[in-house]
Amino acid sequence: MRTRKENLEHYATAKRITTGVIHQLVDGKLVRFHVGKLRGKIVGSTTKYKFETKEEAYQCAYDFRESCREELRAAKQLGRVA
Repeated sequence: MRTRKENLEHYATAKRITTGVIHQLVDGKLVRFHVGKLRGKIVGSTTKYKFETKEEAYQCAYDFRESCREELRAAKQLGRVA
C-alpha cells in the first residue's frame, strides 16, 4: 500500500488525462456516465466523479491533478515530504 506522499506524487506527475465510461442502474434504467482518469484510475472527489459529458469528466481529472500538485508543493515547503 502506498503512502499519502507516494499517492500525491503518483497523480501529480501523471502526464496524460483520459476519460472513460461507466454504466450504472438509476431508477431501473442503465445510465451512461463519463469519468476522469489519471494513470488508468478513476479520480475525483468522494461525492462527484460521474458526469454527463466527457468535458466535465476531463476537467474534474485536471482539477484533481492540480490539487495533488499544489498539496505536494505545500507539503514540501513545510518540510513534511522528503
